[in-house]
Order: sequence, then structure tokens, then C-alpha cells
Amino acid sequence: MNAFSVREFLAKARTTCRRGEVSRSLNFMISALKALEGQTAPSDLRGDIREALNELSTQPNFKDNPLPTYQAGQERALLNALIRLSNAMLGVEEQEEYEVALQRKLNLDRAIKDGKRFLEEGKISEADEYFTQAWKFYKNETGLFAFLARMLMDAGEYVRALGHIRQGLRGRPGDAALTDLAEECARKRA
Repeated sequence: MNAFSVREFLAKARTTCRRGEVSRSLNFMISALKALEGQTAPSDLRGDIREALNELSTQPNFKDNPLPTYQAGQERALLNALIRLSNAMLGVEEQEEYEVALQRKLNLDRAIKDGKRFLEEGKISEADEYFTQAWKFYKNETGLFAFLARMLMDAGEYVRALGHIRQGLRGRPGDAALTDLAEECARKRA
């Protein structure tokens, strides 16, 4: 445990609370309690913890959800309660967005994995079908099209690889890596 860090986080919690930055203040409180590393706060820090917690509890955000009280030896319980409160303040929407993004990335990985498996089995049409399916799950994975094209080029499927390169260039015109790959693919095809 670093008492200096705990004090510093508590001071930042009080300062940000006075400025009305409730979520930042709550995060500094959480950081202070984490810096205790599960240990009971020394007696000289207990007053600082109570002071920061009292100042935070005066904020309008906590009228409906009052903050838990602090008791020496219950730092871990206080930390868990503040983390739950912080997560509740962030809202469920962010979690849902995370879940949607996670599912999209899992679908993308699955399509690439299945396509790669078919490619290794020599079933080029099926592989390309899965690779094309991966396009539906593309959002901001900049290397996707180059990756798919490279796998097809390694299998000697230059025409199919060019299709993926063109698709990538539609979304990112002038992409240097895709342009170089297109030139390499055209050379190997000729």
C-alpha cells in the first residue's frame, strides 16, 4: 500500500467533486481504495476517506442513491459498493454497445476461421463465400481486406483476392497497403 498515492487520489476526488465532476470524483475514490490493496486504512488516512466520501455524498447525483458509509476495516466492501455505483452511473447502454460490438467481432472471427479452414481443405469457393460473409461484420478493422486477399493470393486465387482488395478500396480509397497488394496481385496474375 502506498499511503501517498491514496492521499493524492482522495485529494483529487475532493477537488473534482467541488468542480461538479461527479464521475471523475467517484473514479478517484475508487482508485484511492484500490491503492489500499485490500488492507485496512491506517488511522491517519481514515479521516481523509470520510471527508472525501462526505463531500461526494453532497452531490445531487446521490440524492436517490445514497453513498455507503465508511467504517474502518470495511474498505473492500466500500470499494465494491462504489464500483457498482460507478457502473450504474455509466448506464446499461454502454454495456449493450459493448455486447453488440463483441458479438460482431465474434461473428467476424468465425467467418474468417471457417473460410480459412475451407481454404486449407482446398474448397476455394466455400472459403471465398465465408470471406465475403465477413464483409457484413466489417466496421473499422482496417486490415481485414488485405488479410483476406493475402490468404487467397497464397492459395493462388488472384482473381478472388482482387475482389477483396477492391472491396477494401471502396471503403478506404487510396489505402497504400491495399494499393500495393493490388499491384502485387496483378503482377502475379499476369
